[in-house]
Amino acid sequence: MEFPKQVRICEDVTRDGFQSTEKIVSVEDKLKLLDMIADAGVKCIEVGAFSNFEAMMKMRNTNEVFRKLKQRPDIQYRALVFGPDGVQEAADCGCRKVKLNVSASLEHHKAGTGSSPQEAMSRFPECVKIAQANDIGLAGSISLPFISPFEGLIPIDAVKEIVRSYLDIGITEISLSDAAGLGDPKLIYQRTMELRNIFPQVSWMLHMHNTHGMGLAGVVAAMCAGITKLDSSLAGLGGCPYIKGATGNVATEDVVFMLKGMGIETGIDLNKLIVAGQFVEQLVEGKGTDSYVQRIEKQTPNSFK
Repeated sequence: MEFPKQVRICEDVTRDGFQSTEKIVSVEDKLKLLDMIADAGVKCIEVGAFSNFEAMMKMRNTNEVFRKLKQRPDIQYRALVFGPDGVQEAADCGCRKVKLNVSASLEHHKAGTGSSPQEAMSRFPECVKIAQANDIGLAGSISLPFISPFEGLIPIDAVKEIVRSYLDIGITEISLSDAAGLGDPKLIYQRTMELRNIFPQVSWMLHMHNTHGMGLAGVVAAMCAGITKLDSSLAGLGGCPYIKGATGNVATEDVVFMLKGMGIETGIDLNKLIVAGQFVEQLVEGKGTDSYVQRIEKQTPNSFK
């Protein structure tokens, strides 16, 4: 097996993590955490989301976070959006990068947005128009590109349709987002390789959830298939509001520890990351968190120094 020498990790806790908490995390606590994440050496952060969907109500202070955030020039701060209104909201508060989202699962997309994937894709041109007028960078994401808890195995043609829609509007950075955590390593590797062969112009990202304990294995499979951009969430916090039983993203601390052992460079200070993850656990009172590294650190402090 061959692995990359370096990967970019995008921290997702202030979006995917906090969208699933019992209460809304304050702007002040988010700003403090974002600085801790930046101090740890993370170069990409998904700060929040711009959406009026009820399932995303805990993201509604994202605009205030961006207005008060002191963005560092060497860090990409991005947000998740679902349509033109989200792109415009991002523009209005100083967000310079947004990630559009469409699910490859019809039932999943309807549960979250009340519309079909095709309806979402029909709004792409308007998203591009607003983004270009405001000098905002665009990326794309595809939820449930492997297996859906609603329909089962997702046909590869459904994924290719979304990829082509992104390419048609000039988006070449695309995330494969396993929000249900159902993708097994074999499927992730095979599907990623197939997509890379069909769309060599795409820069792929992987967004793994750990609902069924396959998060780290999925990361390894994706790296074997050539992916070098990974999303993760401090303390393993996260979930999907409209997938029953969905739990958090693969923990950033666990990913960084594993990659360090594999000799893969991330540029991230694990000990500073652990401290940031502990702050996340304090904010949510430990609810919904899941990190091997944090469990070991509790049992044997300073284990990773």
